[in-house]
Amino acid sequence: MVLVLNRVVTLTALLGNAAALRFATFNSDMLRSQTIASVLSPHFRPSYGCALMTTATSEAPAPAETYSELAAGIDWVQTFKYPAATAMQFGLIGLFFKGLDIVGPMPEPLLAPLFAFLSLRSRLFSCLSANRPPRGGFEVEGKRVATPPETIRPWWTPPGIAFPFIWLTITALRMVSSLFIFKAVGSVLCCRPLLLLALHLSVGDTWNCVTNVEQRKGVSAVGVIMVWASVVAVVKAYYDVQPIAGLVLAPSACWISIASVLTWTIWKMNPPLEPLLPQRGDGKVSDLVLPLVFRPKAAWKVLSMPPVGPPQKKDEAV
Repeated sequence: MVLVLNRVVTLTALLGNAAALRFATFNSDMLRSQTIASVLSPHFRPSYGCALMTTATSEAPAPAETYSELAAGIDWVQTFKYPAATAMQFGLIGLFFKGLDIVGPMPEPLLAPLFAFLSLRSRLFSCLSANRPPRGGFEVEGKRVATPPETIRPWWTPPGIAFPFIWLTITALRMVSSLFIFKAVGSVLCCRPLLLLALHLSVGDTWNCVTNVEQRKGVSAVGVIMVWASVVAVVKAYYDVQPIAGLVLAPSACWISIASVLTWTIWKMNPPLEPLLPQRGDGKVSDLVLPLVFRPKAAWKVLSMPPVGPPQKKDEAV
């Protein structure tokens, strides 16, 4: 069993790291035209002497000036919004778990629906609008695709219709593996493995806001690494408590590894490269909102009416 898990973790690590490797393989034209600093902030423009793949003809700017120019366009409020929203959502789910533990052990027939609900509707606890893409994908030339029409995609992108089935399968894996954990830890929800699952779901909802609502490809590429790291942590924690639970959940880590490579590939294929951090005045701001669990009418709309159109902008989001 240990050997099997080690192989699975190794595979997911290789797939996940492939995203970072793709970032490192800029072609020569890209290296001549952009520096890493300009990817972080389009307002930063190095001197010709600092440009990559060119001969130094002038003196490089002082480090202090370089760093100030680099940070000039970054929206730090929006940057720190993401970990803050993730932490708040994680705290709410943790309090939810604790409250259920105080009331008493969950009846066994309710456990599976509870874990399925958390997997599918964890965004009810989110402080950000975390709308999903339309069910079945976006319609482009009579076909269903996984990304908006204007996005360039690699040839191996799964069709849009595949994503609902993939995520429903992952929901089932989370539900079954979490049932094993719940019984193994003494029938409590507020325990380390299940809290790590709550953290993973919170990170995923924040990433959904970045990807589907704000549509920031660069920030999404950075955020998907956090999603991948969090799911690997959950798989390991599950395996440490109950090996069969870790093995059941492991395929979800494999899929998120593939999704990570896809996200980085899409970012690289869509010029000009979007910044890896939010930029001031980019028109993609999504503010913190009151979680849907405190807005019953809006929550019921999410529960009863899955989105059938494109991702909602902040003015339309519930």
